[in-house]
Parts: sequence; C-alpha cells; structure tokens
Amino acid sequence: MITSQTDRHSRFNLKPFTNLGPLSSYMFVFFIIPIGVFFVYSFWTVRQWDVVREWNLNNYLEVFSSPVYTKLMVRSFTVGLRTAILSVMVVYPLAYTMVFRFVKYRDLILFLLAISLFSNYIVRIYAWRSILSANGLVNYILMSIGIASEPESYLLFSPGGVILVLLNVYMPFATLPIFSALLNIERDLIEAAQDLGASPLRAFAQVTLPLSMPGVVVAFLFIFLLSAGDFVTPELVGGKRGMMIGNAVATQFGMVSNWPLGSAIVFSTILVFGAIFGAMLMIRRSVQRVRR
Repeated sequence: MITSQTDRHSRFNLKPFTNLGPLSSYMFVFFIIPIGVFFVYSFWTVRQWDVVREWNLNNYLEVFSSPVYTKLMVRSFTVGLRTAILSVMVVYPLAYTMVFRFVKYRDLILFLLAISLFSNYIVRIYAWRSILSANGLVNYILMSIGIASEPESYLLFSPGGVILVLLNVYMPFATLPIFSALLNIERDLIEAAQDLGASPLRAFAQVTLPLSMPGVVVAFLFIFLLSAGDFVTPELVGGKRGMMIGNAVATQFGMVSNWPLGSAIVFSTILVFGAIFGAMLMIRRSVQRVRR
C-alpha cells in the first residue's frame, strides 16, 4: 500500500503546477480573458451606438471586403517589415562592437540605451516632427550644402518618415536581444575557427552569425510587432499617406465607438500576419529540405 501511494505521488507530481500557478493565473486574468472578451465582441454588431449581441460574421466580411482595410494591412506589414530589417541591420554592428570591441564602454552604452527607454514617447515623436519639418534640421543641412533650394518636407507625412521615427524609438528593443545572444557566444569557438585557418570574415559568417541568430530573430519579431501595431507615430508623423491599421483600430474604439468592428480588425490583422509568417516558415523549411 505504501509503495503504491508513493508511485502515485511520483506519477502525479503537482510541484510544476504549483510553481506555474501564479504565472498562469496572471496570464489568464490579464491577457486571456481580455483577448477572449474582444474576440467575442468581434462577432457582435452596433446599431444606433449600442452593441447588439447577435452572432454574425459581418464585421469580418467588412474588413476583408473593404479596400481601405486591406491597404492599411499591407502598409502596416510593409512598414513593420522594413523597420524590423533596418533595425537588425543597424543594431547588429552596434551590439557586435559592444561585445567584441568596446568592452570598456559596454556598460555606458547600455546605460544610455536604458535612459532612452525612459524618455517620453510623445516628446520624442514631436522632436522628430520638428527635425523633419520644412524648417527643421534636415532641410537646413540640405540647403546649406546646396542640395535643396527651398524648404520642403521630404520625410514628414510619409511612410519613410514613419519608418525613420520607429527605427529610432524601438532601437533599444532590438539591441538587447542581439547583445545578449552575442554575449553568450564562447570566444573559444571563434578562436578555434581562426586557428583552423578561417579568416575573420569566415569565422563571423560560420560561427558568430549562426550562433547569434536566435537573438536576431527575437529582435526582428519584437520590432515587427511593435512597428506594425503602432498608431501614434503614423498619426503624428505619417499623416494621411502614412496611416496604418492601428489608426483604423483606434478610430473604431475611440471616435466611432464601434468596438465589434475594431475587434474584428484586430483579429483579422493577426490572422493575415500569422498566415504570411506561416507561409514564409513553410517555404523556408521546404528550401532546407531540398538543399539536404
């Protein structure tokens, strides 16, 4: 009898569930329940400013049949993709230099990046608006060197300006994952590759870069999700030409008070982006199988 009870306790060990209990409760209360509520809202409708609890797919049909929402989704995906790619391209050399070159100034650079995270988001956007405006720093430099003859807003109220501001705002979020991945690479592996005759460039391409790819992927996903879902920067910097799907969601929840349609836009965007990334992942796996 004692042996059987001991076996039962060993089979049904509740310690993992006890340890994960508080975290699971937190996620369930503050994430799963709110998402579930908005998901239910997406199947309802609004009549005369009141939510009517009638189950239907009209909101999703409106989202996928409207050329406006489709265009905003495409623009959001494009802006998020470009911002993520540029962030990785800009941040990777910085993180690499911090880990392998400027070891002495590593803590100072991290401190400066941390300070930038605590600066006010709106203030930084308005600062960029003044820089990119017709009378801003960009036009002043271009006119001083003779490239421009008169003040013009080259980047303000355009998708390019939105990408530039998003790149500046979210750069710390891309730096930390790549920095952490590079910091965990053992120097012995790089030195072993060089001892075997690999040049510094080949050692980087075959050792450093592959081992740091998890950090690069995390940084890419962070920046893509943050940029594609942003609505403040497109509103203040992009104007009509730089509006994204987040602006449509904010309009439905704020000005129009159509929560069901706003929820449908959110989940439709998640579905579209998830389908695109899923297709890209399948293509990547197919290419890897063909190479093998």
